[in-house]
Amino acid sequence: MWKPEIDDLKRRKELANRMGGEKNVAKQHKSGRMTVRERIEALVDKDTFLERGILTGVPVYDKKEKDKLLSITPCPFVMGVGRVNGRAVAIHGDDFTIKGASVGRMYKAKGTYFIKMARAFKLPMIRLVEGAGGSIKEILEIGYTELPQLDPGGMQGQADILSEVPVVALGFGALVGLNAMYMVESHFSVMVKEKAQVFVGGPPLVKAAFGQDITKEDLGGYKLHAHLTGVVDNVAEDEHDALDQARTFLSYLPSNAWEMPERKESGDDPMRREEELLSLIPRDIRKPYNIRNLLDLVLDRDSIFEIGRYQGRSQITALARLNGYPVGVLANDPMHAAGSFDWDVAEKFARFIDMCDTFHLPIVNLSDQPGFTIGKRSEEQGTIRKGVRASMSLLQATVPVAVMFLRRCFGVAGGAQSTDEKLSWRFAWPSAVWGNIPIEGGVYAAHRGEIESADDPEAYLKDLEDTYRAIRSPFRTAEAFGIEDIIDPRDTRFLLCQWVEMAYAAYKVDARNFGRKKRGMRM
Repeated sequence: MWKPEIDDLKRRKELANRMGGEKNVAKQHKSGRMTVRERIEALVDKDTFLERGILTGVPVYDKKEKDKLLSITPCPFVMGVGRVNGRAVAIHGDDFTIKGASVGRMYKAKGTYFIKMARAFKLPMIRLVEGAGGSIKEILEIGYTELPQLDPGGMQGQADILSEVPVVALGFGALVGLNAMYMVESHFSVMVKEKAQVFVGGPPLVKAAFGQDITKEDLGGYKLHAHLTGVVDNVAEDEHDALDQARTFLSYLPSNAWEMPERKESGDDPMRREEELLSLIPRDIRKPYNIRNLLDLVLDRDSIFEIGRYQGRSQITALARLNGYPVGVLANDPMHAAGSFDWDVAEKFARFIDMCDTFHLPIVNLSDQPGFTIGKRSEEQGTIRKGVRASMSLLQATVPVAVMFLRRCFGVAGGAQSTDEKLSWRFAWPSAVWGNIPIEGGVYAAHRGEIESADDPEAYLKDLEDTYRAIRSPFRTAEAFGIEDIIDPRDTRFLLCQWVEMAYAAYKVDARNFGRKKRGMRM
């Protein structure tokens, strides 16, 4: 009989499940946070979590009875496989009740295994991070200092996995060092409002280096990283909201790059025509309109999941469905900088396209692009370099792209909205105008000498602008086959639903589209 060993095994698992002990668990709850095991339980389908490495920890044995375990400090890296909405996923969570989830050798070893496990089974990865980074105390334990490693499993493995399976990172507390890196090494990241912060070095290091007192929230809170820098994609109101966002995000994606996204019946008629679309865009090109209202009218009802709403605000990036098929959505927001392509849009634009390309999501681009943002600040930020680099992402993508030109399309940024390297499925609304430069301002720049020497400069300018406006009619472009079709705006949904079905059918028959892309996922 192996009952003594079975009893010992049970006791050891019970010790691991106690985490950092009653006092530290109570402290975690008092701060308004769940423990890592409570988060995992709230995330996965009931009774589906299979933990790996639960016995790992630092043991203390009786000095006399050398095989008698007195206590054990579990490794703060909790990992395993569970199911989320019926789908198997790999899950890693930090146990902050154990030394602030500081990174040590066992943490790194389990991290290496975790990446291997997710890659071997081609499982989506969800990281529940809340860690203080590395601890200097480990130097005393091992007797020497180690060279830093960017990733416990090797940087190549971490880079490759981003091109193989969806990776989600949820931040629940102060995230420093390796855990801050996990937040950005993801396809989708969420931080809990006023609970999570992300920084390279925390307030104590900032004070030591610069003598500056600063709060965690001011140094790396959501107003900085989700609203300005784009380090984190979305903000959650609380921990349950963060977990819900992870589930929603994964519902649009396949489990890995060898599979197609799953179609789900939406119950929304693909033939639906909305009268409001006829009057949504003003005739005055300088007036903005509500692009999110337009998206609601065209895409499947209640299917839009926006990513990075508060960063690069002139560019909307979202996941949605068309007749049940998952798609990536690009749209310019004229309510912010007229929808122009600024330096902060560039990274958001390229990263989103790369993600869609990696996981076979056709892209719908509802374009109203006036061009690159102009002005001294944009020049200081290198907008042209960053914008042109971002435009390469669309050229290199292999997923089908449909472009609906709603209104403006000007200059280099306008050219980045579609590509002629492969079939471009393009439509235009009658409100669409395009060219190398807008008439408003462009006519004066080109004819300045004539205008200023005219007897009535204002009337001469108006006459010139009226002449150019007649020429810029989208119907003239269609007559020259410069655009394939101009449509009634009410037909937008039906035509996109028709396209997406053809796009899925054609894309999935070519085996070359599946697996890890040679280019990889750019971060």
